[in-house]
Amino acid sequence: MAVVTTVGILKSIVTACKRSALVQSYIVRDMDEDILSVRVYLQEEAFGAEAFIEAFYNVATQRTSFALIVEGRRVYGKDNARKGWHVHPFSDPNAHHPCQPTDFPAFLSEVEAYIRSS
Repeated sequence: MAVVTTVGILKSIVTACKRSALVQSYIVRDMDEDILSVRVYLQEEAFGAEAFIEAFYNVATQRTSFALIVEGRRVYGKDNARKGWHVHPFSDPNAHHPCQPTDFPAFLSEVEAYIRSS
């Protein structure tokens, strides 16, 4: 079993961002051996000027969260805080529906698929 590190997770995020036409830029907001917080800014054409994905990992507690934020509000998300893995769907971002564990590349692909279907 591979050891999960913030450096390894960051490499996965950077690789996914480089492959995506949706991503404009990203900023590492916090990083140490246990915590990684990255803000991924999206192309304006997708959701407007103030859209980004907030990615958070706490390696020590194994907590993960991804949230698509548009104009200061979560419009889609997945995380494993408190209730186990759950999704906040596009149709009702305040809802909590059980889901399978995910990682950043998969979450970004889901956001890209939503844009293509809209």
